[in-house]
Amino acid sequence: MALALRLFRLGHQSLWIDEVFTLYTAAVGQDVPLSHWLEVIHGPLFSLVLHAWCGVAGTSEWALRLPSAVFSAAFVPVLGLVAARWLGRDAAVPAAWLAAGSPFLVWYGQEARNYSLMLLATGVAALAALALRERLTAARAAAWLAGCAAGVLSNFSFVFLAPLHALWFLGAPGRRARRLALLGAAAAAIALTALPWAPQAARTWDWSRLVPARAAPAGEAPLRGATTFHPAAVPFAAHAFLVGYAYGPSLRELRRDASWRTLAPYAPALALEAAVFGALGAAGIAALARRRRLVQAALWIAVPALAVSYLAAQNFKVFHPRYLAVAAPGVLLVLAAGFAALRGPARAALAAGVVVVWAWALAQHYADPRYAKEDYRGVAALLRARGAEGETVVVAGAEDGLIHYYRGPLTVNVVWLGHAADPARMDAELDERVAGSRAAWVVVSRSEDLDPADRFARRLDERWPDAERLRWPGVRVWRLALDGGGAPGAGMAPPRTTDEASAAAAADSTGDE
Repeated sequence: MALALRLFRLGHQSLWIDEVFTLYTAAVGQDVPLSHWLEVIHGPLFSLVLHAWCGVAGTSEWALRLPSAVFSAAFVPVLGLVAARWLGRDAAVPAAWLAAGSPFLVWYGQEARNYSLMLLATGVAALAALALRERLTAARAAAWLAGCAAGVLSNFSFVFLAPLHALWFLGAPGRRARRLALLGAAAAAIALTALPWAPQAARTWDWSRLVPARAAPAGEAPLRGATTFHPAAVPFAAHAFLVGYAYGPSLRELRRDASWRTLAPYAPALALEAAVFGALGAAGIAALARRRRLVQAALWIAVPALAVSYLAAQNFKVFHPRYLAVAAPGVLLVLAAGFAALRGPARAALAAGVVVVWAWALAQHYADPRYAKEDYRGVAALLRARGAEGETVVVAGAEDGLIHYYRGPLTVNVVWLGHAADPARMDAELDERVAGSRAAWVVVSRSEDLDPADRFARRLDERWPDAERLRWPGVRVWRLALDGGGAPGAGMAPPRTTDEASAAAAADSTGDE
């Protein structure tokens, strides 16, 4: 079932911006020097896997995402085995089913990013650590080291689990001195594994921001405002772990307005989620307390949450649930402990509730355009079908997706949305990009971060009120009729409807279903 959920419509959506970045770093079909791989600090191991795999399978959406689907499905039995060792055999089957159906895991199992590999490595390392806790052997130690090394090279957030692994390793009775020495040697070996990427990490991130009570120097550029941390960040991460990103408000809605106004229309769905997982989570926490696993669960879940929250509060890294994905297996194991502790009608009712909520979330993930990735592939097909000589393309927002998909004759120019707060400057920059064109296609996506008030789109509507407007999931397109010099003009062809434009684009689409 896990494979079926992850393979279903695997290539249906176009790549989103981070997947395009992954494709760039994988350098498929290229002979690249070692220095290239040492510059890849966002999952170098996964980029190497894609480099090898896509060199054979190609770079279609389906091929790029298949390794993630396989890693995510392989995580299912691993989590079942972790549950058996950590909680008892009665929790193994619930844990495996939860891992198979989790919308959060399905999401990343259908994304060409490093998180599914990191989660698999997290499970393997946990399984090996629990085995080492029972008995020290060379084979178990090697498996644990391999799991930890793969976790670190899949995503550096794996280090947030260090306190948990230290407790597992040192908490077992007997041979305390030997275990302490082995733990130190293992930590040194893992650090040496990541050491080649340390220079690039030092150049990429401003580590001085992590100093407590640090005052930002004048002129320092923030990541996205004064801080990316929001009081609801951790609750939202819990929501994502439980139901994924296609249940309740979409990510685009939340980026525009993370307030009660956005949540209100989804109150019934969120209430059902709270009732089902609140009851199951409470049963799980009680079961963990009885099994004396509560402190370990807190280390598994709370430490990553606190670490990522601190990084965001210090403006070192933006907050996103994927950055604390190492905690997701711990959350699923809490739910598995709850199922193992329940009996009879209560267990059946909560199982039915989980099925209903997850089926709802997955149905929207597969088919509801509100939750879809930005459709750069569809827009690129439109431009190939309708773009004519003398026209140009202007991209505002996240340009890499469109640049990846568009292989047409029109020139593609980029406008930075950060200038949207200054209308005069934005007008001048846009006019410069379209100068000499008789028409321009303006493509806007992911404007919520740099232009949350949507000033750029409103300015387009003010200057070209009769422009043709088209819309795809997460992407808006304007066709501006110009006078040949980049200024507003008349003579635009009669606008097509969105359905007509979509039909023309579909005829030219190169997407792999």
